[in-house]
Order: sequence, then structure tokens, then C-alpha cells
Amino acid sequence: MSGCKAVNCYKERNSCYYTDYCSYHRECLDKLFGKTDNIWYDNVWEIETFETWFNGNCGYVITYNRFSSILCSLYIIIYEPMGVSLRNENMAVIKHGWGFSSKSGAGDKARELKSKLQSNDFHGTPMLKVHSDADYYRTFDSLITSPYVVKENWYHKITEPSLYFKPLDIAKVDEGDFKHVGVYMGNDLVCHFTKKYNGVRIHSWSVFLESYHKGNGTITRYHPIIPFKYFRKIARQIGWTREREFREDNYSLADRNCEHFANMIVYGINYSEQIEDNKDLIIAKNIGVTSLFPLPSLIFNNYSINNGKGSTIKLTNEMSETNDKLGWKTNDRSEAIERRYLQEVPAKEPCQIM
Repeated sequence: MSGCKAVNCYKERNSCYYTDYCSYHRECLDKLFGKTDNIWYDNVWEIETFETWFNGNCGYVITYNRFSSILCSLYIIIYEPMGVSLRNENMAVIKHGWGFSSKSGAGDKARELKSKLQSNDFHGTPMLKVHSDADYYRTFDSLITSPYVVKENWYHKITEPSLYFKPLDIAKVDEGDFKHVGVYMGNDLVCHFTKKYNGVRIHSWSVFLESYHKGNGTITRYHPIIPFKYFRKIARQIGWTREREFREDNYSLADRNCEHFANMIVYGINYSEQIEDNKDLIIAKNIGVTSLFPLPSLIFNNYSINNGKGSTIKLTNEMSETNDKLGWKTNDRSEAIERRYLQEVPAKEPCQIM
């Protein structure tokens, strides 16, 4: 063998056999094949590993099928090894589009996506480059789902959040009928929009958990495998919301609650899944009805729920909308968030997936 056939190691490819890879890339493939049934040893045409600002363990795999009109498929791979705040390893295998009729077409798109994921563009939207449903109307839970976002539940009170959350993860805690939602900032701090304190506040984790439902409910972590926005922009949007007293004394359960705020900051989505799931109950309480039977559409039309949005949303539209609502500001707080985020970026793991 003259060299490894992975693009990183060897540029000229004329075969696709598993044995044509170095031990490092064979281990990459072993890890990948163990996680998905969509990729097989004998149909890998091209593999490349690369680093991004959010993860050192990224890559792409191009597969081929000589018996199909769709000759090649492209998969983006993001691997997160276990660490201090990652209790389980995560791996996203994201198929891009429907396929390609040529190897060169798949290769060109792979290198384009690699470049965009590596870009340090302040206004960049990495998730829009890879999310298969970004341009379609979908329910919130079908957009914020695996393999794009990792959701983990814990059923005990967490006293050391840095062992469970990474900076710019979303934290959701039980507090009775609804869940309270905030953005974890690292260093045991949470940014949240709270009715109790009349606006956007940055509090310790213990204060964030003040209303934790009797200490025995669920704590949920939402962790984007690929960021929806550039981390510095998210940090500076948090800085801006505090400095500008964003939505101060302007809380609304149906249209401007804690989940709307956290989703706007991290995902760029001005939407509350809890409100959509409980809209009958909320409207019934507003009009003094105790029945939980579905309400007539005529009644719905007279009440604003989720800022007038329906049961489905389009990710591209949402991110454009929230970009117009939020400014950004560099200050001591935003700079501290940026430093903590960079400290937790997974480094390249030799002899792992990528």
C-alpha cells in the first residue's frame, strides 16, 4: 500500500478497500460502522477528517452504489468523546440531500460543507448548512431532535451543573405545570428570562433551581451537536439582552416566556414547545373554561399563542426573524462566556472516530 486513501493522508484514489486506510482511519471507520447501518465497509469512496471551531472531531464520508442511478451519498460526521460535561459519547451521522449522480459532485459538495462548517463568520448559521428540514415547515420537536440536538434527562437534583452541561446548552427543569428554561453559561451560571425577577437575569444554578418541583422532577439538557449560530454571536446576544433590559416587565406565558427566550438565544427560534403542547389549557384558563376538550377554532383565532404561529415552523424563517429582534454587545459577561465555551471544545481524539 502506497498510502492511506483518506483525503487527509493521500490525494490519489484508485480503490476503495478497507485495507487501503491507515490504522487511524480504519479505527475511524470501525467506530462509524458500529453506529450506523447506512454505511458499509465495501462502499466507502472517500473519507476526510477535519477540525472546526466547535469540535475537533468532524469529517465526511462519501459512499457509492454502482447499481443505483443515485451513485453517491454524502454523510457529515460529528463525534463528541466523553468528557467532564459529556457523560456519554455522541456521534451525529447526517445524510446530506437525496444523493449525487457523480463522485465529483458529491466531493465538491463535501468540500463546500467542510469550508462552511470551519468558517468563523460571526453571522454564520452552521446548522442551516446540514439540517435536512431547514427549509420546510416542521413541528418543533422534529427540528430539535437527533442527530442535530442531543436530549438527556435526569431524575435527580443536580448540584454541579458543569458535570452535566456545556456552555450554551439549554437547561429545562420541572416547576409544576410548566418547565422553566434557561441557557447554561458555564461556571455554574444560567441566563434566563424570568417572570419572578421581571426580565432577563444571570443567576447561579442554585437560584435557577429555586422553583425546582419538590426536588424530584426532571432536569433536561438540550445540546446542539452542530451549533445553530456562531458561539461569539450567542454570547454577545446574551450580553446585549442584559444591557438593554430586553423584555423587562414584559413577560407573557403564551408569547414571551422563558422557553421563547432560551430558544431564541441558542437556536434562533422564537417559539415555545410547551405552549403549543398546552394551548387548549392556556386558552381555556384565559376564558374561564374548565373543560379540557379541544376548543373550537373560532376561539383559537381570538387568542395569540406563540406569536400567532401554528403547530409547524420553518427553521430558516425563524432564524431570520430572531436575528432582527436581537442585537449583540461585547462586555465582560459575553467575553467570559466565549472563554468558557472555547475551553470545552472537544479536541481532536487520536484513534477515535475522527
